[in-house]
Amino acid sequence: MTIRGTLLGDVRASALVSCLLVLFLPVACANGGSGGDSPSSDDGGDDGGPVGDGAKGDSTVAGDGGDSGSSVSATKACGDNASAYCTQLEMCAPFLITVQYGDELTCVARNTIACADVLSAPDTGWNGDVLEACIKARSALACSDFLEGKPAPQACRVTGQIFNGPCRYDGQCGSGYCRYASGASCGTCVNLGETGSPCTTSADCDGNLMCASSGTCQPPSPLTGSCGAMAPCQQGLACVGAACVQPGALGATCSPSNNNADCDYDQGVYCDSTSKECSAYLTPQAGGACGGTIATVCAGGGTCYKSACVPPEMDGAMCASATGENCLYPSTCNAGTCGLYSGSMCK
Repeated sequence: MTIRGTLLGDVRASALVSCLLVLFLPVACANGGSGGDSPSSDDGGDDGGPVGDGAKGDSTVAGDGGDSGSSVSATKACGDNASAYCTQLEMCAPFLITVQYGDELTCVARNTIACADVLSAPDTGWNGDVLEACIKARSALACSDFLEGKPAPQACRVTGQIFNGPCRYDGQCGSGYCRYASGASCGTCVNLGETGSPCTTSADCDGNLMCASSGTCQPPSPLTGSCGAMAPCQQGLACVGAACVQPGALGATCSPSNNNADCDYDQGVYCDSTSKECSAYLTPQAGGACGGTIATVCAGGGTCYKSACVPPEMDGAMCASATGENCLYPSTCNAGTCGLYSGSMCK
């Protein structure tokens, strides 16, 4: 049995946005990447906020752009955040930059948009000063913690003023966690689960607890530790043969029967069934061949549809996931049109 200790996942999710990154929105799985304020589908766990998928914020920021009570404007902080995040992601996992955004400039532009909405969401604890503190803490992380660490740095775990009400981002909640039902655009502020609490993803669990396959929050096992239904692995590790292992890099030996768990997706590798080694995915551009017997992941947030990569639709364009016409993060498909589903819409 093979269980990946880190789930891929979100905005609502494709295998690539999956394991990783973005800081605020529904999308992604690293402390730096998919960190912070993102919907629960991002299994990054106790995320920290404008940053991927995790400072305690004690101020309420209303719809003024997040500048209230802050010496740093929301505009400056969001620009700093996007630049620092995308630079760190490019350094730690260039494959993820390629498949999620296409290039670093697009990463910066899209994360700036996401950040602006996070900081202007009703009752959020985020503001420019708080975000700058989070950027500093996140930038000090080693790549392994940036991509897979849980929980996020303390400076990135923000609480807001909503209790048991609707939310879009974690930082709006007094508990620091906005939980989403599958397919929902808005979530509900709830407390994070303790050991033994029911869960559907590790995002539901407090601290470094992970959601075991039994459906409960459990302490994770370290590298070489035992794992199973009641014993999940630490985020970033995979459960292979009842033991937690570190997924391999390019050229590492792997077993095709392990469903790619023993190869590191964040680094763009899969288990080649012929060579039994971790090999690099191809990353075709829009219109390029994909799927079938070809190990590919479409570049630039594209979707593989009928054996060809379909580029993501821009804001204002028509969308339909059934035909591969998805939207580029942080936009989602709302009533057939791509656009940002704002935190102010969750009431």
